[in-house]
Amino acid sequence: MKILHIGAKFKIAALIVGSLLGIYTMLGFYLLPTLVKSKLPALILQETGRNASVATVRFDPFSLRLNLQGFQLQERNGQLFVGFDDFFVDVNGLQSFSQKALVIDKVVLSKPVIRIARDKQGAFNFKDLFSNNNAAKQDSSKTFPLNIVKLLLAEGKLDWEDAYFTNPEQETIYPINATIENLTTLADKQLSLGLSMELKSGGKLEWQGLAGLKPMSSSGHIKLDNVKLSRIRSLALQDLVNLDLQGYEQLEADYEATYVDNKFNVNVSQGKFELHDLQVSATALDKAELNSLSAQTKLMPSGHKALVTMPKLSVQGIVFNLQNHELTIKSVAANDADFKAWLNPEGTLNYESLLPVAKTADSSDEPAQQAPWTVNIDNIVLNNGGLSFEDRTLKKPVTMTAKPIDFKLTNFSNKAGASLPFQFSTGFNKSGLIKLDGNAVVQPLSAQVAVNVEGVELENFQAYVDKFARLDVIDGKVAVSGNVSVIKSVQDKPAIKFAGNTKVVDFLTRDQVKNKDFIKWGSLALSGIDADLSANQYNAETLVIDKPYVRVVIKKDKTINFNDIMFAEPNKRETGTYKSAEPEAQKPKFRLGRIQITDGSSDFSDLSLILPFAAQVKSLDGGVSDISSERKSTIKVDLKGNAYDLAPVDVKGEINPNQGYYNVQINFTGMPMPLISSYMVQFAGYKVEKGKMSLELNYKVADRVLTASNNILIDRFELGEKVENPNAVSLPLKLAVALMKDSDGKIRMHVPITGSLEDPKFSITHLITDALVNAISRVITSPFHALASLIGSEEDLSTISFPAGSAELDKQQIGKLDDLVKALKTRSELKLEIKGAAFQEQDWPAVSDDALYDQLKRIKAAEINQQGGRKIQPEYVVISDQDYRRLMEQLFAEKFPVMVEKTLLGTLRLVGSKADTNTDEFYAVAKDKLSAIIKPEEQRLKNLAAERAQAIARYIVQKGGIPNERVFILDTAIDPIREGKEIVSLLSLKVD
Repeated sequence: MKILHIGAKFKIAALIVGSLLGIYTMLGFYLLPTLVKSKLPALILQETGRNASVATVRFDPFSLRLNLQGFQLQERNGQLFVGFDDFFVDVNGLQSFSQKALVIDKVVLSKPVIRIARDKQGAFNFKDLFSNNNAAKQDSSKTFPLNIVKLLLAEGKLDWEDAYFTNPEQETIYPINATIENLTTLADKQLSLGLSMELKSGGKLEWQGLAGLKPMSSSGHIKLDNVKLSRIRSLALQDLVNLDLQGYEQLEADYEATYVDNKFNVNVSQGKFELHDLQVSATALDKAELNSLSAQTKLMPSGHKALVTMPKLSVQGIVFNLQNHELTIKSVAANDADFKAWLNPEGTLNYESLLPVAKTADSSDEPAQQAPWTVNIDNIVLNNGGLSFEDRTLKKPVTMTAKPIDFKLTNFSNKAGASLPFQFSTGFNKSGLIKLDGNAVVQPLSAQVAVNVEGVELENFQAYVDKFARLDVIDGKVAVSGNVSVIKSVQDKPAIKFAGNTKVVDFLTRDQVKNKDFIKWGSLALSGIDADLSANQYNAETLVIDKPYVRVVIKKDKTINFNDIMFAEPNKRETGTYKSAEPEAQKPKFRLGRIQITDGSSDFSDLSLILPFAAQVKSLDGGVSDISSERKSTIKVDLKGNAYDLAPVDVKGEINPNQGYYNVQINFTGMPMPLISSYMVQFAGYKVEKGKMSLELNYKVADRVLTASNNILIDRFELGEKVENPNAVSLPLKLAVALMKDSDGKIRMHVPITGSLEDPKFSITHLITDALVNAISRVITSPFHALASLIGSEEDLSTISFPAGSAELDKQQIGKLDDLVKALKTRSELKLEIKGAAFQEQDWPAVSDDALYDQLKRIKAAEINQQGGRKIQPEYVVISDQDYRRLMEQLFAEKFPVMVEKTLLGTLRLVGSKADTNTDEFYAVAKDKLSAIIKPEEQRLKNLAAERAQAIARYIVQKGGIPNERVFILDTAIDPIREGKEIVSLLSLKVD
């Protein structure tokens, strides 16, 4: 019975266990999946407000394997949010029990799909899933023990939709495959991770590594391959970077990452980053800009202008430590990169508007000070690069190209004092070459660079010349060689210095007005340059100019051709003395040891003259020395050349422009005067037939006062034909020329001038003209003084003196006439004019006796004619002494009856006197009284003047041997203006 009782107990136990197993089986295989399938969507809807569905739920209660299939979670609008085809979990119960942790042997998620979307306001489509009100409070200090032996994700898919940016974007990541082994929440355990995913637009991520959760750490290898830059910009940067990016990137590196004690650190080694087929362009160009692009401009497929093209950029050997702020790179290399840049009309660089603008941080949110980064790069190399730059600030934009650009920098480091050796070279505008070779230090900033520039053509910079001159730069090449040093000063202002040489060869310009050569030279070399830009100091040893040339034209309105070519300065004052407001300390300081000129030349034209004038100066050699901004410095000038290939020109002097002091001597020797006929026509209305001129000009300016000495020597000078010029000086120039010539046929003139530069009417041209007129006028006003000087005489040969009433030459006057004859023989072109003169006050008393005698002759003639017979003219009457006394008595008694009375004998006597007709006293008184009442006879005085002129002429011609055709007697003059009371006849000179 006891055995039956025990058996019954086993049966009951077995029945119970069987029942429990049955119930467990029913619950596991049927009831639980049914409940999950039916209740899970409702629970999700209750918690999230979103609809969800599960196609199939399977659970093996014995193997603890869960399988969900066909799961979908929708968004509120009905779109799919999350879904998967199959989710499989294999729980290891025994291991879970033994390890006291949930141990899952395998988790497989097949074909999961998730859609992430962001709206225009930046809100994500899963925002409503995270509500703080419904979140369960958990003790973060406790971690649920979990160990997943293997987790697989197969053919996952992520759909990304972003409407937050200006241009909405979509992207799909598919397939996503991941393998995770030994995923655990236990400390000091690491998982093994393998992940790969691909972008639908192109690009792939591969990640292999290890990771731990406690502490958080990871290490492994990550690789990004063929990720398109355009997608990176569109998906993350389109509103930050106004650039269109084309090309793809590759990134590969080994890494270690840890998060311990709230500190995150990343170590990267064996890093490699590459960009392929990079093209960068502006995303938006206005219509005007698109129309302005040239045919040579490289366009993006979308029609945008490519700013940067780079077939490959390679960064190799990247080593990175986030915590220590260390970055080391073995090499950075780029080949065939091409850059395009331009300066916009408003003066901004095109890249400025394309790059993101850094926001000013709030002072209250200033980041904590961090340790500076240490950056080391073994090699930076750029090969065969190119740069095209266009300056659109100009009316006619200028394009400059630099290609090929080769750059190499070794051992780059931002550590203080680290030396950075580098080499840079590039072609410039196809013909030029620029080379830089030097060392630089980043902190503190300094650099020592050897500079070499060759063959830079100046004609490419024509548009810059157009801003201030109507001048075409036809040719010219610039070369520079030297050393540049840059040192950061205490005031954080870099001190920049240059020492070396520069040269401009084959320089040629033509003015746009006449299209003629304006300024040119064969070579201009500035050597021994020592420039300090920060101190505004510039020094050089020598400036050598070979074959310089300049064309100078004075136009009809007397303005110079420079006025037409050079644009006026916009702020230049028209009146008054301009004084710069620039502080003395900021004014540039300079010194140039010497300017050397070889084989210089110039074309000079003066079109303001009646007859236009042109001259050439050639073979100009010499130099200028001691040029300096020092106030007391004096510039020394020493130049030699020749005019017209015939006349040597010598210029010497000293100039101090800072103090307004000038002392310059200019000598011209043997200048052919017919070549400067235009100036003679302008000055005096005559051309020049013959002659050579030498000039010694000395100009001094001190205290704003000009003092000049002009010594002129003219040899064999002959005037040519007369040219009508209403502005010519009114001077008998031919006479002046004849008088000014010495015995050798040379004219010597000393013409001093002086004037104040402060005088608003100051004009050097007027001063010289006035001085010349004065010098010539002195000769003209004293021609006989000049004539006498030819024979070394001091006599005044302009007058010949006579006794009162006489035309006889005395010994002294004959001597003067002999000197005059001698002088006239030296000047065959001179003609002598004689103007006989008589002076009533002195000559009439002397000739009144003759008038009285003629009156007596007329009385006698009347008596004879009354007697009948042949008539007789008074001039043929001969009066005897007896008739003379009789007629005198008769006429005196008739004119002065109260002065005579008759004696007892019937003769006449003077009243109150015993003097009668028998005494000389009577006749003397009668003669005086009768002569006094005779009115001066003009004709008799003219006759006397004519006799005097004839006497002079006879002596000059008959005794002196001067040809009669050179001597002219002018009309006589009565009482002409004279100096003193001397009775003179006037002489004058004339040249036809």
